[in-house]
Amino acid sequence: DLARALDAIKLDEGAIAKRRAKLTASHDELVKGRKAQQAAARGKNPIDPVWLCAALNEAMPDDTVYLDEVTTHTNLLREHLALNKPQCLFTRQGGLGQGLGLSLGLKLANPDRPVVTLIGDGGFLYNPVLQSFGAARDFDLPIMVVIFNNKKYAAMQNMHQRLYPDGTAVEKNSYLGTHINGPDYVKVMEAFGGYGEKVENPDDLVAALKRGHDANKSGKTALIDVAISK
Repeated sequence: DLARALDAIKLDEGAIAKRRAKLTASHDELVKGRKAQQAAARGKNPIDPVWLCAALNEAMPDDTVYLDEVTTHTNLLREHLALNKPQCLFTRQGGLGQGLGLSLGLKLANPDRPVVTLIGDGGFLYNPVLQSFGAARDFDLPIMVVIFNNKKYAAMQNMHQRLYPDGTAVEKNSYLGTHINGPDYVKVMEAFGGYGEKVENPDDLVAALKRGHDANKSGKTALIDVAISK
């Protein structure tokens, strides 16, 4: 209805062209800046989360559906992931622990599209991991889980620093309850017949993500445990 209404109006094509040129230049400058950030992040070790997003853009099809449960890196995902298709980014509402279940629902609704859960190691441990991997296997819902693994509840540490900048935790560099000595996530995935891989070298990241995607196409759930910078 709006398109038909606009067709009936005599529009100022010159003003439209001028505005489009201005916005195009602004957009191109924004994209240029993002690509420069991604290029600078590519060689960093430990892996920079910006490069992880760029590697996902390179490895995954453009119709990939992403589920965000990363918390600390949420804004970074929105800046650096290529999100150019309808319904390609979802997130949980409220507390942590919903990402895997929501991803299974997204896969059920989109059986022909790749579904990737982007999740921190802290958020991952809040989830019903065993039940979710069992359901993925038993109901033929192969998803890919990419863990942003910084071995900590970074959001909790950030709140220490933000709310108590002169507190004991900052003074002693002792953030109780924030550091995670997690299990071997790859072995957890393998226990359910899925594909798992740990990535520590940024040069290996794109290939690892592609192997995870190939595992999905063969009907297996995949987990890529990415050691990111702290």
